Amino acid sequence: MELRQLKTFTAIAHLGSFSKAAQKTGYAQSTITGQIQQLEQELGTHLFERLPHHIILTDQGQKLLPYAEQILELAQTARESIVNETSLSGTVTIGTMESVGITRLTSVLKEFHIRYPHVDLRLQFGSWDLLYQALREGRIDVAFLLGQNIQDASCTVRILFDEPMYLLAAPQHPFALRNTVQISDLSGQTLILAEKGCSYRTAFENTLAQYHVLPAQVLEVESIFAIKKLVASNLGITYMPAMAVQDELQAQSLIRLPWGGPDYHIKTLMIHKTNKWISPALKAFFELIQEYLVDTDMRM
Repeated sequence: MELRQLKTFTAIAHLGSFSKAAQKTGYAQSTITGQIQQLEQELGTHLFERLPHHIILTDQGQKLLPYAEQILELAQTARESIVNETSLSGTVTIGTMESVGITRLTSVLKEFHIRYPHVDLRLQFGSWDLLYQALREGRIDVAFLLGQNIQDASCTVRILFDEPMYLLAAPQHPFALRNTVQISDLSGQTLILAEKGCSYRTAFENTLAQYHVLPAQVLEVESIFAIKKLVASNLGITYMPAMAVQDELQAQSLIRLPWGGPDYHIKTLMIHKTNKWISPALKAFFELIQEYLVDTDMRM
């Protein structure tokens, strides 16, 4: 087996198309077809089922895929360690929910870039569901997610912070005068919430459903900045991590409502695949996270 064959094989497996794999790898489609045929001949088995409109991995192809990915990662690490003995390089792909990325990670990313200017940092924002899937598929190296602790034998999970959650509104909202806001008070109110798949939105809406609370409407907004602007304009109420609204609370453009509902014990989690090869660049990133966690309590 040759590395170029394995690279082509993994590209086809993830993209589900010979033509898309050709575009990604820069080979002609006839070239990648020949590479796969040679690989199948060497292994004595078919790796793909060629259906009318798409292709899928055979059972043998599914068995080969994790080994191929590990071989390619190991080859990349070997190349980096030999070619760049004095200057760390490579790529670290980080997946994070927006609220974590702009509050908890900013200083770490800045310091990492100063220390390792030749490492390409790639930041991908998304919801819990999308990032967790990307992590499991190997499309990102590490994920920083908000939620409750998870049990997954294939992943290593570290709790970084407990994250208080606030119910928030504009200062002129009628609830600003209340001593407490109960779950039942949210009936008939407009809620402005993060996109579906967000862990704390899911927990919040499950509680509303449990108590048969029906909001007047739920506005779904992907951007946390947009949510804060809409709430500050008195269009509705939101529920989000305290860390994401410190500036707005200080400026008094938003106020924290006296929430009488449950505490969901939301945490910032750092997650990576347990069996994934840790490159020197990724190892350096983990070490910096540890340094900030221990030495500065990651106050960013």
